[in-house]
Amino acid sequence: MPVALSRPAEFTRPEARARRMFRRAVMLGLLAVGLPRPGLAQEAPALPPGEKTIMAGDRLRITVEEDRGLTSTYTVAGDGTIDFGYIGRLTIADLSVPEAERKLKQILEERYFRSATVSMQVAEFVEGSILITGAGANPGEIPFRGDQMLTLMEAITMRGGLASRASGSEVRILRWRLGGGLERQIITVNVARMLETLDFTEDQYLRPRDLIYVPHLSGEGLAEFLALGEVSRPGFHPHRRGLDVIRAVTAFGGVTSAAKLDSVKLLRPQGDGQYTALDVNLAALLGAADMRHNFEVRPGDIFFVPNEAQASRGSAFLLGEIGRKGPIPLPIRGETSLARTILASGPDRFSNLSRVRVMRTAFDGSRQTLEVDVQNILDTGNFDLDVPILDGDVIMVPARVFRP
Repeated sequence: MPVALSRPAEFTRPEARARRMFRRAVMLGLLAVGLPRPGLAQEAPALPPGEKTIMAGDRLRITVEEDRGLTSTYTVAGDGTIDFGYIGRLTIADLSVPEAERKLKQILEERYFRSATVSMQVAEFVEGSILITGAGANPGEIPFRGDQMLTLMEAITMRGGLASRASGSEVRILRWRLGGGLERQIITVNVARMLETLDFTEDQYLRPRDLIYVPHLSGEGLAEFLALGEVSRPGFHPHRRGLDVIRAVTAFGGVTSAAKLDSVKLLRPQGDGQYTALDVNLAALLGAADMRHNFEVRPGDIFFVPNEAQASRGSAFLLGEIGRKGPIPLPIRGETSLARTILASGPDRFSNLSRVRVMRTAFDGSRQTLEVDVQNILDTGNFDLDVPILDGDVIMVPARVFRP
């Protein structure tokens, strides 16, 4: 079922809606006669500041009159949160700026101030192209920024419409879910019906880094699979009988040096318009000939090879008197904690676990240092006192002053 996205109030008034439908009709008319279509700058006007929906990657300028220490510029992380000083991490993505202001004000007044004065504005919008793939007339990218407005219908029109063999009733928007991982939300839209009826109530507002997939009609056109990410030849490739992972890698020319081979995903379309994700360990398959990962590749599959950043939430660094020093990759799912990481890294009898320091860079560029008594956590088993590790943290385990 299509997922209706919230729309700015000024675009829901009857007269504004009529103007918007007229503009789409003009675009469709230009498309029909083959005239040049307007560029993105004309087709994606800026959102009214009060109606902007906050997205991961946006940078927010937040002012708190009662505490200038909280006044700063904050980056919205991949999980949709900001690190709001001593308040901690707060989920803020998918709220409008006024909604986010009210949320921060409520939290401050509940916990710290009798009355809080909070103002917010987007200092820098996230950017990321929209990619149209599959049976579009002219597949490709559309540069896009978070403060612009662009709908699915407008994006397809700007790239020349649908190909003659396109299945316009099953166009899909693949959207990154919050969390910075590889999971995508799937929104299926009947574009063919909108073109026939000129009823655009199912149209969807797009976001940076959306992927629009236009499938082919069943039984028509080439049977294909799609290769994305760190591959030598991204795009659609012919599907042949007996195709498996090894043959697919050969078909798209192998992977780049930046590929994270143990985190490859094979996204498989289901009958309900959703996708299931199969984990493919190319490192085990190609390096150790572990054929358990040599899955069948089917028509319509999406073969995604991530890089290091796409396959994790980043990394931290472990230094000092500890057995395993160096970078610590942070997994996509779950939370990596300080005490458990040190325990797994092998502290020795010279490690001073009572004064472990976590050096962290806040989103405003300031440096913070947390001192944690990891020894007490391990001795008591009270992991409620444990500290989550964030991307970019530097963890220092000091040596004992008096060695045993």
